[in-house]
Amino acid sequence: MAQFLGVHKTADIGAMTDQAAADGFHKYKDAASKMGLNATHAYYSLEKGFAYCITEAESADKVREAHASVDIPLEDVIEVKTVG
Repeated sequence: MAQFLGVHKTADIGAMTDQAAADGFHKYKDAASKMGLNATHAYYSLEKGFAYCITEAESADKVREAHASVDIPLEDVIEVKTVG
């Protein structure tokens, strides 16, 4: 499976909290798992109002579908590779 970076931007930066970021990722991770995807990590910045998640999936469309199933909006989905 390929790795995808999900790019999220919060409309109201002040509304995002550490707990909201964690809750949103766990909600997404559960939905992704039910679809056979592997959501591995999430990174976020309260200051900038951005969040990023890494998901192993067959396609970007599957990542979009998993996010949509739990009403988590996406700015973009980008296939990425890891340098190790």
